[in-house]
Amino acid sequence: MILASKFIDRERELEFLKEKYDSGAAELIILYGRRRVGKTYLLQRFLSEVNGLYLLAEESETILEDFSERLADYFDDPVLRENPLRNWRAFFAYLAEKSRKRLVVVIDEVQYIAKAHREFLSVLQKYWDTSLSGTKIMLILCGSLVSFMEGVLSAKSPLYGRRTGAWKVEEMGFFSVRKFHPLSLEDAVRVYGVFGGVPQYWADYNPNIDFWENLRRLLLSKGAKYYDEPKYLLREELRDVSRYFSILRAIALGYNRFGQIAEGARIEKNSLGKYLGVLQEMGYVREEFPVTGGRRGIYRISDNLFAFWFRFVYPRKSEIEMGFDVVDEIKEEFNQYLGPVFEEVAKQFLIELNRAGQLPFKFTKIGRWWRRGEEIDLVALNERERKALLVEVKWKELSEREARGILKDLERKAELVGLEGWEKSYGVVAKGVEGKEELKEEGFLVWDLAEFERLI
Repeated sequence: MILASKFIDRERELEFLKEKYDSGAAELIILYGRRRVGKTYLLQRFLSEVNGLYLLAEESETILEDFSERLADYFDDPVLRENPLRNWRAFFAYLAEKSRKRLVVVIDEVQYIAKAHREFLSVLQKYWDTSLSGTKIMLILCGSLVSFMEGVLSAKSPLYGRRTGAWKVEEMGFFSVRKFHPLSLEDAVRVYGVFGGVPQYWADYNPNIDFWENLRRLLLSKGAKYYDEPKYLLREELRDVSRYFSILRAIALGYNRFGQIAEGARIEKNSLGKYLGVLQEMGYVREEFPVTGGRRGIYRISDNLFAFWFRFVYPRKSEIEMGFDVVDEIKEEFNQYLGPVFEEVAKQFLIELNRAGQLPFKFTKIGRWWRRGEEIDLVALNERERKALLVEVKWKELSEREARGILKDLERKAELVGLEGWEKSYGVVAKGVEGKEELKEEGFLVWDLAEFERLI
């Protein structure tokens, strides 16, 4: 699924699975995450170390027969090969019989089984309660429909109270996915702006050709691998995607507040909340609040590919379908688009510095701040020590004069945040900053891509 020679920054997930394996007790693990995030690669790496059985469910009426064949091969069972299991009761009874010693069984894309066989989870619950929980089985249920898998974890699920562990496999951070290819940091930010932290997208990126040529081949031409990716992902979980498309398009264009989205998407306000809730549950939209607190949030697209696609690809579908090259049109707006992307990268950078103890204090929360038309890109707080770090982020090369102007304005805005009596530090993050050493000597915190490189 990911580059075969690279196992990048999934050590925590692998350690979690190994600890569950080493317990020796019956384990029922739920592992899930969006498509292409690296779940299958993680599980295959784990199975290569502990030796276990991998069962992939497909949208088929012959799932049990397929699983019986895999079980027969794994256990060298000629009887099972001739007489496949006929129901899920027989399947779990067979696993219970084979689990007198440690047995790892992974069932991947489990949502397809639950869809085709509604009794699957209820039968598993019954057998877990009566026989499996007394064995040495480690059963891992893995799925890529996030809303379904979180339903499996809910109080209404037959498996509620039975699972012994759960892990949502998230996208990787910028400094992790950047390890896939020897790109310059500036190019890596561009790639991250389009493909986010999804490992499979990065694995498909060719570092030996131009960034825009990569986009043409992967995204910006009819028939490209990810040309219709958001549509494909949404249609996996939703019947009618038209209203969701309108909402995502509105957010991608900068309509971030609830009322603005309703107007931009032309959806009644009393219906919008339901649709936004579904998109949040699926992990494609998030609601943000000022880091200092507030009741009025703004909505952002969480997935960079979705953000790029709905801003640049979706409105140009007709041109792309006719074979036009839309790259030059996109280039005109792309740097502006990268502004918020670089803010997120800067946030991850500060979190890394915070972990390493390389800031004036240890912050406990970080995020954006805004009020009445004023905003600060990043505010990091330690509320117990009453210390704050306020940072502006610019995706551009700054002259010393520009940097001083930004820092001076940051001091002005700090008075609006409501942190009277707090110890405050001020900083700027940019592509490059002229005169940064002089600014540092004056007590300001200044970082550019050279500092990012040193961190890496």
